[in-house]
Amino acid sequence: MSFKAYIENIEAKSPKSREKLYQTAIEKGFIIDGKIVAPPKHPLEWLKRDIGIGHVHANFVIAYLQLRTHDPKISEKMKTWAYSTGYKDSE
Repeated sequence: MSFKAYIENIEAKSPKSREKLYQTAIEKGFIIDGKIVAPPKHPLEWLKRDIGIGHVHANFVIAYLQLRTHDPKISEKMKTWAYSTGYKDSE
């Protein structure tokens, strides 16, 4: 499955779009000044508890947030796969 298809699948199952998830992560203090400042455990719990998505989808949203913020902790393998299968920095 491509990155684009995966994120669209999550949006179809979630009550929030990727943009709304990003904005809510900012509101919750997980992202400050364009950088992820929270340990992955906190957004993972929020996504599972409040948004209602499963563990794998929650981890994927975290990867999306890492890509969007250019987090240096995201693996090169994930970045390569995401960019080669439909992720664009403008998302």
